[in-house]
Amino acid sequence: MRNSQLTTTFALLLAVTASSVAMAQNDPVTTPINNWSYLRHSSTATEGYLRGSATVVQAAGQATYLNSLAAVNFQEATRRQIENHGLYVRTYFANKELNRQYREKYAPVPPTKEQWERITQAALPDRLTAEQYDPATGRLVWPHILRTDEYKAFRDRIDQLFASRSPENSGDGSPSQRELNSLIDGMKLLLKSNISTVSGSQYGAAKWFLVSLDYEAQLPMSSTPTAPAAGTAISVN
Repeated sequence: MRNSQLTTTFALLLAVTASSVAMAQNDPVTTPINNWSYLRHSSTATEGYLRGSATVVQAAGQATYLNSLAAVNFQEATRRQIENHGLYVRTYFANKELNRQYREKYAPVPPTKEQWERITQAALPDRLTAEQYDPATGRLVWPHILRTDEYKAFRDRIDQLFASRSPENSGDGSPSQRELNSLIDGMKLLLKSNISTVSGSQYGAAKWFLVSLDYEAQLPMSSTPTAPAAGTAISVN
């Protein structure tokens, strides 16, 4: 009886072994999963709650810290922006002052009052000479080029105005001066249109006479006329 039981047990072990070998040949070998640990997982619900609460508090503290760093960086950026703006303004005005000093240093010196007077006087036309104009009678001695018939209408009216001038009706802006200015401008245009019929010297002498005549009409007459400065005589009638 005892031997029979041992035989049966041995037969069962042999069958189980054979079955295990057959399964091992058909299925891939796998490594048992064993990731349970007290270090990463809570052992109880209370521990899990406490761990979660601690994580929330930690996250809130980290967020506060990062926000403070961001605020510090923002303030630093603002400070540097203000400093850069101040540097820009100081540089702008410093360059402006340097430019002003440079212009003052190398600017041309303006003429004095006396120099201006000499410059103005030199720019004025020459007055008619005593051979060209008699202030006492108002008689004009015209250049030959302006004695031709085409200038006669202008010439006769100008002679009349110069002969009739008085201290009250003479000088710049007076009625006689305004009319004389218009007549003289008309003679200048007529002379210019005839430039091809005269020589260069004849044209220049006639043009300069009209310029001096216009300037003479702008000067007021005095009660005691003063003769113009003597000069080279121009042909008379």
